[in-house]
Amino acid sequence: MNQLNHNRNRMQPLLLTIMSSLVASILLIIGINVFNDDTNIVEEKDQTTDQNIWPREVNALNGTISILEKPERILTASVGHDELTVALVKLDKLVGVAGITKDQTYSNIADLVQNIPEIDRDPENIVALNPDIVVTSEYFPEESIQRLNDLKITVVQTSLASNIEEQMDTILLLGRIYGEEQRATQLVAEIDERYDFIDSIIQQYNTSEKKRVLSITRYSDQIWAAGSNSTEGMIIEAAGGINAAAESGIKGNMTTSLEGLIEMDPEIIIITQPRESGGDEFLEDLVTIKVTQEIPAVLNNKIYFMETKHFTTLSFWNIRGIEELAKLLWPEDIGAKSFGGFSLP
Repeated sequence: MNQLNHNRNRMQPLLLTIMSSLVASILLIIGINVFNDDTNIVEEKDQTTDQNIWPREVNALNGTISILEKPERILTASVGHDELTVALVKLDKLVGVAGITKDQTYSNIADLVQNIPEIDRDPENIVALNPDIVVTSEYFPEESIQRLNDLKITVVQTSLASNIEEQMDTILLLGRIYGEEQRATQLVAEIDERYDFIDSIIQQYNTSEKKRVLSITRYSDQIWAAGSNSTEGMIIEAAGGINAAAESGIKGNMTTSLEGLIEMDPEIIIITQPRESGGDEFLEDLVTIKVTQEIPAVLNNKIYFMETKHFTTLSFWNIRGIEELAKLLWPEDIGAKSFGGFSLP
């Protein structure tokens, strides 16, 4: 009995040591997890405050560009960039816009920018407006960029894509350039929601139920068709149509003939040319010339004018073209639905 008590007395310190070690291990594991959680919180906070950190660098078409501080005087030199910029910053930050941006036919923001100075690509005229930054396309003259850089004006060239996904990437890039990441994220979500709505309608149908659509214009007696890798072609496919020009091998915007129109065999024709700029005459010829009567779209009176600014401007406003064309293609699903503009900052 005494030996049993003696052994028991010897085991008690050992058990206490083991239990202490287990408790310490558990606390260590909990501590590590808490530390990791705290670290994640810190990282998330860093990400949310990143838009207030200057200077910053962005990768643009003209290289890695350093932006010293948040731009307060912004100048954009194309209608596409103007439309993107107006959606991201307050109007009073724009010191100049392209002349075409004030034209109701080609611009979706013409009403908003009438009081903003109109600019051209002359470096001296740009300098006179004293911008912090110039955001423009890849087509801006290289010598003008060099001249502006010599005058210590930051120039950032970004692409203007012809598909919605790449346009949303450009919005996020511009959000970083302007220090408006949160607004850019909100706008992308808004665009994505509208795009997904149309796509959800299209997914209900088989390819055999889709109609052949042809987007055409006529300038200087030349008929132009929008094939693959064109803005109009992207809109046709995103709205749930089959691009007849792309199927015939046309890439981008290429000239064709009346015979070519017959071979493409479109069920629907859309004219993206302004009515007052030759569009009405083009329509008249399509419906009266004898040879075109073989075209299903002509035979069934399925020729429609579409808003030029929704189909030719490279910006997220192409969504409006998708929505309006989708109403023609799927009238039972969305024919009566009204689509408005987009939110502003």
